[in-house]
Amino acid sequence: MDDLYRYEDFQVGTKVFLDNEYGIIVNLKPHENSTVIRWDTSVENDFEDWSGMWGSFIQMGGKIIDPGYQFKYINKDGTLKDS
Repeated sequence: MDDLYRYEDFQVGTKVFLDNEYGIIVNLKPHENSTVIRWDTSVENDFEDWSGMWGSFIQMGGKIIDPGYQFKYINKDGTLKDS
């Protein structure tokens, strides 16, 4: 894994960016490095499982972003905003 991040950095509520998409980690299974990202889109079920793949996430250009970032379509808990 890249020296910039540790597995422990990827926790529920962490905001992330990859391939011009923003998202938030909404589900973490402790001790299994299993997490699910809810991407900031208007699609109701736009979730992606990155189970044990944070090294690949970083190698692909993924990064943790400012916790103050405001999503367009989703709330900080991953639910869709009211339209």
